[in-house]
Amino acid sequence: MEAVALHPLIDDFYKDPVSYALETEMIFTIMHYHDIARAVKEDLFKQEVISDLFFDGVEAYTSYTLSRDDRRAFLPLLRSLQERIPVPTHVFFLDASTEFLMDRVRGRGRDYERYMTFEYLDGINGAFKEFIKGYRRAPVTTLDAEELYRQTPEETMEVIEHKLLASRPKV
Repeated sequence: MEAVALHPLIDDFYKDPVSYALETEMIFTIMHYHDIARAVKEDLFKQEVISDLFFDGVEAYTSYTLSRDDRRAFLPLLRSLQERIPVPTHVFFLDASTEFLMDRVRGRGRDYERYMTFEYLDGINGAFKEFIKGYRRAPVTTLDAEELYRQTPEETMEVIEHKLLASRPKV
């Protein structure tokens, strides 16, 4: 089961994002931190790891979902957890239009996403694009998610591996 489905407040959050934003972000952050910390403990980062979990991306979500006061309270927790886990060596940002993302969300048919609005998703999408523009902890490669969606998973991995190899310094 996907970790999102295990979140105890996810349904409430999509019904009333303002009231549940801080608690939802805190729980997601701890869940994602735990996944990465477990992988570190199991020495999974001794080899190259490709993951769809981008812990630093929590900051993008919170820039949209949290009020200024809640964000001020939340960011020290995020910073403390970031210090305890490895920094990504490379980030692949899958850029997509909000329309494409909304179609994907609706196509999944998840009960807890039925309350998600286009405006909410557009805000998150915009916040993530702004965050990625200023991200400096690792190199960022932007890929067209809509183009990748038309490819097989194998073709997508080939694109990622090619971009990753091309970004490495020549020895």
